[in-house]
Amino acid sequence: MNDTRSAAPDQVPVRDPILVDEIEASRLCGVSRPTFRKWADEGRVTRIPLPANLRRNLYRLADLEAFVDALAGGPMTHKA
Repeated sequence: MNDTRSAAPDQVPVRDPILVDEIEASRLCGVSRPTFRKWADEGRVTRIPLPANLRRNLYRLADLEAFVDALAGGPMTHKA
């Protein structure tokens, strides 16, 4: 996958994250972690399925952006 943004020749191109953890996801949605976790438990946001021995919740950035868009009624812009 090529990055379409230009970078100086001596710099590594910046990549947007595809998956974010629960902390970043709650920050992007503008809510506390307990509220975000409740939304995930209710199925309002979709967790990425991981093997049972991994105790980490990951979320697709595109899914979160669509969720926030639906809540706000307009497109969300991601800023790193």
